[in-house]
Amino acid sequence: MEEEQSEFRHWDELLPDVLGLIFSYLSLKELLKVIPCVCKSWSKAVMGPLCWQYIDLFQWSIRWQPHQLDRMLRMLVTRSSGSLRSLHVAGLQNDSNFSFITENAGSLQVLRLPRSEISGSIVEETAQRLSTITFLDLSHCPKIGAQAIEAIGKHCKFLVTLFRNMHFLDSEGKVEPEDEANAIAATMPRLKHLELRCHFISTECVLNILSGCPHLEHLDIKGCLEVELDHQFLKDKFPKLKNLLELRLRNVGGPYIGYHEFIDWIYGFSYLRMWVECWLNGEIKLPLSVIECAIPCPSYILQFLLSM
Repeated sequence: MEEEQSEFRHWDELLPDVLGLIFSYLSLKELLKVIPCVCKSWSKAVMGPLCWQYIDLFQWSIRWQPHQLDRMLRMLVTRSSGSLRSLHVAGLQNDSNFSFITENAGSLQVLRLPRSEISGSIVEETAQRLSTITFLDLSHCPKIGAQAIEAIGKHCKFLVTLFRNMHFLDSEGKVEPEDEANAIAATMPRLKHLELRCHFISTECVLNILSGCPHLEHLDIKGCLEVELDHQFLKDKFPKLKNLLELRLRNVGGPYIGYHEFIDWIYGFSYLRMWVECWLNGEIKLPLSVIECAIPCPSYILQFLLSM
């Protein structure tokens, strides 16, 4: 009996590295509020880097004030001690946080920073620190431009997935709307998955991407209203492309609606952007008839927005 008992070890006697690996499967709330209160050994283990190789603050980003998010982000990235592999946080408000992330990105492979206000200049300055990145999400980051995307392409040689989705109004404000897409085509040949929703780009620009990214398997260009593609041509010319997601706006029984015509509708109603963002975020789910009453906009445009 004593021999059998000696084969087992109490939880509080497990090595910190073993505990860290186990704790890494717990939620952020459990790691911060529950585990440290159990015992001293668990509290010590949860402070170690093995618990913080994968940090997901996306849901917390929505609930917290920016200063709270900043403090939490810096605390957890510091705890990772250079072993950070994946980070997901939304709504970064300044360049200093992005710079701090890149300073601790020696092992980083997945970086998701949607809806952040980071500037293109800080991305250009620090892109060389992100050389290990394979997955990057810079969707809805309006201050980032083509030069920043080009810097990422030049320094992030292992990048295979890029999310760069935008809102219609943000795309409309760009001086050279196709420059970002051309930068992708010129500098990211290893891409396999690319999302470029709601960019004001041409068919030729999309074909340049397909030619410059020969390994591309998934391309999402929903909302790129000026693009017209021949699917049989794509199948013959780019056989590796398995998934092409395109969604254009057609009036029932009529021709496709052009980009500028659609933008005119949005600018005509200043509060429509708020509704569009809520739909895209999945925060509003109402029958089309109800939404039509709330927004004086043709039903085929609403159908398009709701299907995004």
